[in-house]
Amino acid sequence: MDKEQNNKKVQRIALFVVTLAIFTDMLLYGMIVPILPDYAENLGLSQTAIGILFGSYAAALLITTPVFGVISDKFGRRGPMLWGIFGLTIATLLFAFANSFWLLLICRILQGIAAAATWTAGLALLADFYPSKDRGKVMGIALSGQAMGTLLGPAFGGWLFQFGGYMLPFFVAAGIAFIDGLLRVFLLKEEPSRQEEERSGVLRLLKNRTLLMIVGAVIIGAAIPSVLEPTFPAHLQRVFDASPGVIGLLFGVPSLAYAFAAPIVGSVSTKIGHPKTITIGLAVTAVSLVLVVLPTNMWLQIAALAFIGISMGTVLAPTLPELADIAQENHTQAYGVTFAIYNTAYSVGMMLGPMISGTASDLFGLQQSYFAIGLMVLVYMLFFLVMSPLKKKPYKY
Repeated sequence: MDKEQNNKKVQRIALFVVTLAIFTDMLLYGMIVPILPDYAENLGLSQTAIGILFGSYAAALLITTPVFGVISDKFGRRGPMLWGIFGLTIATLLFAFANSFWLLLICRILQGIAAAATWTAGLALLADFYPSKDRGKVMGIALSGQAMGTLLGPAFGGWLFQFGGYMLPFFVAAGIAFIDGLLRVFLLKEEPSRQEEERSGVLRLLKNRTLLMIVGAVIIGAAIPSVLEPTFPAHLQRVFDASPGVIGLLFGVPSLAYAFAAPIVGSVSTKIGHPKTITIGLAVTAVSLVLVVLPTNMWLQIAALAFIGISMGTVLAPTLPELADIAQENHTQAYGVTFAIYNTAYSVGMMLGPMISGTASDLFGLQQSYFAIGLMVLVYMLFFLVMSPLKKKPYKY
């Protein structure tokens, strides 16, 4: 009984630390959104340069995620978790003193590298400590930390910027990162080292057809919010005459809905099967992209945006435990590599979303472009339906 209670305590600590780590990462990522464009323009940077600054985060995340996946599987999760928060703290402090494009670029790249370490090792840590039957719920809770950080970051950064100028948000953010770092140092315990014989299991994992289908779903789930970012603010301004402040609040609605939906969806998916839940999520996503551009009433618009957040949670929350289950099915506990695949796919979605949305809107108009993207998601849903084992139940380990 004492051993079981101790295991549950270790599990709760791991869940708290990882959820807080993801929240902190997304909070600090979001804080920069309302500050960086204005500051960059004051430095005389072009819109292209500002776009590069925003895109460099996802590029760094994409490139370094596989590296941290391999490292965390070979040497353990604690090291990358500590390197991640150290890198994030340094990047945040450097932001306060950055006075050129190249310094800002270095900060954003370092921020992306830090996120790769934290996300990959953190999600792998949860898969290490929790059995299959609990992963849906705990992964959903971890993703709610992402949603709350995304929701609060821009408002927090904007308010501090207005109150104390450019440097204050980054000093406060560095303080938050430092506290998070202390918690990681004192609460995270090193787990046993990885086994070399898992290499054959990793190779089987990378050839798994279901894993490839999950990767596509993750790309779509990650692209959902980034589809809205470059095009939807102008739509809100045109239809509702919405101010920047109101637009910011409206963009918080999907994040809030996502935060509430992810843990619930995670628990439900454990009962009905993760692939089946993902299929439902893809269908809901296709519908939500069509509905979000139709309202001319503000309350209906809020409801449509909440529907977007729920659809994102319904797609993404089941993918994490399903990836862990696929790894165990292939007789490997190389969860670092497994969740590196998730992060890589997520990065691709973050980059593709604005590109597809912006280009399609220029070619066809906003409403038609969202309809077209929704149709693309629906086609993938049908492909997923055919190719994925929907009757598969979660593994009992």
